[in-house]
Amino acid sequence: MLHRLSWRRAKPWFALNCAAIAPTLVEPTLFGYAKGAFTGATQNKSGYFEDAADGTLFLDEIGELPMELQAKLLRVLENGEYQRVGETQQRFSQARVIAATNRDLRQEIKNGRFRADLYHRLSVFTISVPPLREMDEDKTLLLEHFQNFYAAQAKLQPFSLDESARRLWEEYQFPGNVRELRNIAIRLATKYAGQRLSARDLEPELDMNAPAETQGAPLQERDPETLVVQAQRHLQRERGFNLDQMLKQWEQGYIEAAMKLTRGNVSQAAKLLGINRTTLYSRMESLHKQQ
Repeated sequence: MLHRLSWRRAKPWFALNCAAIAPTLVEPTLFGYAKGAFTGATQNKSGYFEDAADGTLFLDEIGELPMELQAKLLRVLENGEYQRVGETQQRFSQARVIAATNRDLRQEIKNGRFRADLYHRLSVFTISVPPLREMDEDKTLLLEHFQNFYAAQAKLQPFSLDESARRLWEEYQFPGNVRELRNIAIRLATKYAGQRLSARDLEPELDMNAPAETQGAPLQERDPETLVVQAQRHLQRERGFNLDQMLKQWEQGYIEAAMKLTRGNVSQAAKLLGINRTTLYSRMESLHKQQ
């Protein structure tokens, strides 16, 4: 979308999934190579930066990029300079780079797996894409898109959802995001071509045993009436529900979140949680014993 709406829309577009290619192939794919640079290099070959020219290069799963290549990518982003593998000739790129990742790159920096200077160079302008569970209307729109697409592709009649199935679909949290939704749509299009599905038909296709934090556990709203409705839905979906276990999960999650936000400062974490420090220590110790 960014490419199509920019002045570069008539320029080349290239995309590379850094997680779907062997680490040894990333460099020649991005920068190209000279004949004889390595076994199998029987001719000169341009890379994505060269082919993209002044168009757009999309680097998906940038967090998977090997550390040794991060410095070379930074150099291109800083001044446009790069070299083909096996060459000394300097080349210049004017391609716009868009990167995406599902990792927390700040945490990757702390763990020594991502360069801080590359992160700051890439994050000049950041677009945060919320998970599908936070975009209720998109669940239905994406279902309609995928079911029509795959039904037409397979020359099948599209399926439909009755009211009970539609409510279940709208309440489901899709822990696997759009990929999960697409795969469910493919299965439904194949198994229920031209049929109208009920909630009983749909439920086996959903991962109803997903972790509570991604599967619509209650405690998301402060309004008591909304909490009751969410709790009812959760109890209807959850098999073997255990209130004590649920409360412990939420307690542990909030404590860990507070400790991360305060970088391990117990006093500040206690303030965030609205309890005193000794109480926090006690609860942390109790949770540790239960693990």
